[in-house]
Amino acid sequence: MGTSASHNGPKSGVSFDPPWLDDIDNPDVPADPTQNPQPAPVLPPLAPPARFKSARRSMGDYIRSGSRESLAKSLGHYSRTGMGGARNVANHMRHSASIASKLYSSFSSLREGNEPTISSIISNYRAANADIYGLIDAIAEYICADGGSLDETSPKDSVSSALSDLFDKSPDVDITNLSDDSVWSLVSSFLGYEAFSRVQLYIGQGFETNDVSLTDRITRLNDMREYLESEISSQIGVIRNEIGDKPPSDLQKVMMTAIERTFKVFEVTV
Repeated sequence: MGTSASHNGPKSGVSFDPPWLDDIDNPDVPADPTQNPQPAPVLPPLAPPARFKSARRSMGDYIRSGSRESLAKSLGHYSRTGMGGARNVANHMRHSASIASKLYSSFSSLREGNEPTISSIISNYRAANADIYGLIDAIAEYICADGGSLDETSPKDSVSSALSDLFDKSPDVDITNLSDDSVWSLVSSFLGYEAFSRVQLYIGQGFETNDVSLTDRITRLNDMREYLESEISSQIGVIRNEIGDKPPSDLQKVMMTAIERTFKVFEVTV
């Protein structure tokens, strides 16, 4: 599986959310504020110094030992101190939640015969007898908007990875007729990849060490991604039980709630 490249992470004294998130949320806001006056902005809380220090220390313990206890602590510190709390983590991933909502609605509609774009993509793929990964990439291109920021490019990779995992596990799966459980599983996989991408970006520098073998580092990366997916899937299961069989009216809120509850669980460990 591919990995996301890490960097030194955001600095202290800046907003917890990157500035491009508002641009994604409001792409059509006019450039001239006199055309559409906006209320005075509320200054966001600023990140503290050394915000990811504890998260990186626990992540280093996890990389060396493979202990999920250390991983949970790292994710808890990442959420509580590094990101300012689980609600901020979910808010930071609101574009991911939006894409997860579209992923759910698209495959649910496809099953009902009400998703002509994906139906056309599948028909063209079958007519051309193309590689399955060509189909996956075409669907990911449709589900995700084009853009250059992390929050626009990462989801496309995550949709592709989630669909690839689906076909790897069930090569003969009929994606035009996925059950509710399968659609939710696909969404959980997508959100797992998205959470993994953010965590790896901000606190994954330890995976670049040569003190741990490459094999072990790859094993830890895969384990971390699977752990995140498992916890997100568990929270989605709880929410599904809460809302019953009726389709949720606000899918994005469901996705953000699942993310927030997941990281609240991790915060309990620190």
